[in-house]
Amino acid sequence: NEYKSYLRIIGIMSTDKRINEPIISNIVPRWKRKEQEKARQGKTNTSNNASFSSQSNMSSTFGESLNASDVPNNRKTPCKPSLTLNMPYKTTCIDGTPKKKLNSSLRCQNKVGTPKKLVRPREGKRSTHTTPSCDRFIPTRSGTDFDSSGFEILNTGDDNNDSPTTRRYKDGMKINLSMGNQKILNMKAKAPLPAVNVLNSRTKVLFASSNGQVNRKATSRCIPQTAWRVLDAPDVNNDYYLNLLDWSMKNYICVALGQSVFLLHVDTGDILELTEHHSQVASVKWSPILPEVLAIGDHDNNVSLWNIEKEMEVRVMSGHTDRVSSLAWNEYILSSGSRSGQIFHHDVRVSNHHVATLAGHDLEVCGLQYNKDGNYLASGGNDNIAIIWDKRETVPVHTLIEHSGAVKALAWSPFSTNLLASGGGTQDRQICFWNALNGVLHNSIDTGSQVSSLLWSKNSKELVSGHGYSQHLLTVWKYPSMTRLAELAGHEDRVLQMAMSPDGSTVISLGADESLRLWKIFESESSRKKKKADPLAMSKSKLTLSCR
Repeated sequence: NEYKSYLRIIGIMSTDKRINEPIISNIVPRWKRKEQEKARQGKTNTSNNASFSSQSNMSSTFGESLNASDVPNNRKTPCKPSLTLNMPYKTTCIDGTPKKKLNSSLRCQNKVGTPKKLVRPREGKRSTHTTPSCDRFIPTRSGTDFDSSGFEILNTGDDNNDSPTTRRYKDGMKINLSMGNQKILNMKAKAPLPAVNVLNSRTKVLFASSNGQVNRKATSRCIPQTAWRVLDAPDVNNDYYLNLLDWSMKNYICVALGQSVFLLHVDTGDILELTEHHSQVASVKWSPILPEVLAIGDHDNNVSLWNIEKEMEVRVMSGHTDRVSSLAWNEYILSSGSRSGQIFHHDVRVSNHHVATLAGHDLEVCGLQYNKDGNYLASGGNDNIAIIWDKRETVPVHTLIEHSGAVKALAWSPFSTNLLASGGGTQDRQICFWNALNGVLHNSIDTGSQVSSLLWSKNSKELVSGHGYSQHLLTVWKYPSMTRLAELAGHEDRVLQMAMSPDGSTVISLGADESLRLWKIFESESSRKKKKADPLAMSKSKLTLSCR
């Protein structure tokens, strides 16, 4: 026991002695490890130089036996040797520099290859890469918009530098103010009309300058708003389906009043009562090639021919089963439409005058009109349809069913022989334009009132329409835009029919208010020639328009 105690004391004393000794650790400090690595590298460089000399001798010995194809050419990495041999040192370059050191400095360059660029670290930051790398992150190009991205990068920070004069600033203001293409103030164009359902809204009506129904286009000529002459027409038959007015090539106006037919010579002002029928007159029509011949259709189902120079009836043609309410001439052929729905062709040169019958309407034929060439005949009826006929056929070429009212107003264009204008009755109120070749509807416009008559201008692309219920006026249109040039009011009741003077300047209208009104609407050919010869004529016309 005493021996064991002695040994324990000796052990404690030896432990206290080791505590006072310096601490010995197996961990080598970093600064010491770096010194050891530098020392080892110095020894390695010395051995590499020796091995390089031996490699050179070996390459000179064995280089002659190698083929040109065995030597790689144009190597882009200069760190690798030009010949691959079984050398004991594979981690060194030709000049003996270690491969790791070579990659970090790229000081070993080959004349054949191109050295790689160094990746320079940013200022203020220490690079964590010891070797340059050409690899980079390439995103999916199919889902990347490089143009937009580049634009946003170049324009970053310019949002606050927009000037009020730039287009970008103006477009942004338009979008934010919700103005679109409209202007807040516009002194040139008229203000927009208010909607029909917001007439009582003050916020909407403030933008309206007038309560008109259409936009009127300013013209370079003056269209008088009043008739230059008014005549009485007592006892006129107030029937929409009759044709009681016409104007001859010799400047005679014919009007049927009850059972009487009156003639007015416009040049002299003389009025002549041609005849007094035993029945009501339903239609009158002057012959275009025989100016002294007048055709009259009556309620006795007959058509009579009169010579106004001799003031006598020369022929009576019968055959219809009801009143003859429409007439149309094509040289020596007279076409007559009846309330039965039939159309007869009469050749006035032969005794057997009835040469053809056209059956296409179910109700009364109230409109007949030949085109300028005489190849086509247009007919309108109370069955709400218009039909185009070939003069050599008895079968309709085209049946026009666009109208929803009686079709009385028909007019062929003097500029295009295949263009037909037709007007509908109270339930329709439309003016339609048709192509006679294929029966296609070119255009249509709602006039807002019954269309009783249509006339084309002979010298310009304009037309005038006569209206019944409920406006009772004449409207001048510009074709093909169908802009209203003028609205001529004066009749106190609906307009029954219109006719045009031989020179195409004056229009006469017959109203149910028992009046005849003559209007100076269009320009005659002589006045157009004078304006072309006189350069001041146009300015005078504009001055007259402004003074009115």
